[in-house]
Amino acid sequence: MGRTEPSSSPTWAFIQAAQLQAIVIGAVMLREIHTRYGRDNLGFLWLIGEPFIFCMGVIGLWSLAKGPFDHGLPVLPFVMTGYLPLTLWRHVTGRAVQCFRSNASLLYHRQVKLMDLLIARVILEFYGALIAYLVIAFIFNAFGLYEFPKDWGLFYLGWFYFLLFSFAIGLIIGSLTEIYEWSEKLVGPFMYLMLPICGAFYMVDWLPYRFQEIAGYIPTVGAFEMIRGGQFGSSVRVHYSIVYETFVCLSLISIGMMMCRRVHRHLVIE
Repeated sequence: MGRTEPSSSPTWAFIQAAQLQAIVIGAVMLREIHTRYGRDNLGFLWLIGEPFIFCMGVIGLWSLAKGPFDHGLPVLPFVMTGYLPLTLWRHVTGRAVQCFRSNASLLYHRQVKLMDLLIARVILEFYGALIAYLVIAFIFNAFGLYEFPKDWGLFYLGWFYFLLFSFAIGLIIGSLTEIYEWSEKLVGPFMYLMLPICGAFYMVDWLPYRFQEIAGYIPTVGAFEMIRGGQFGSSVRVHYSIVYETFVCLSLISIGMMMCRRVHRHLVIE
């Protein structure tokens, strides 16, 4: 008497809903893989191979231009900690353009939510960039050319904030390009403008003092600083604020979610 059945418990209902949504997102991810790369395994390998090949090219060019060290840091891990997170952000932003419209037919299934379409793409790009990083790391470590991160916790925390920021920007851009088609033309210039200031190619401590505080307001800079702080440990001085990063990411995600609600009124399901 007085016992609550597990199936009627709010906690149990939440767990079941979360499990169902995870299954739905997994199914959308598989569809995205098949659509983008075909049904053969070699196509799926390109998800990892593309950032791997480009990162190796950037490492080679940077090493030729800068030599093995830049500002006292080895070029190889510096480029890896800059280019691969940048690849994640660029790919998520690019894939977010009209993401909802191109997958609108999936919304006939009531279990599929609008945000599931973007979440699936973000997770795919995240796995691709992270696995590419680990593959490059293990290869160069085997030859004694790379040391693993000194602080794995801070390293992955930086990746986590990069994931949150990429998802937030993806939500906003995905919604904007559905509501205002002309906004798609602004995505490319926006990415090019962000490229030199995003933090991929410098550390805050290298900047003149008057510019360091300004750089700290760019959310990607804080994420890069965490990743490099985790990679190089006490050999570098990093500048970031977890409170600020969390506030910015959650604020942008909230804005993106509100914009997603507007998309429902503009989206035509065919």
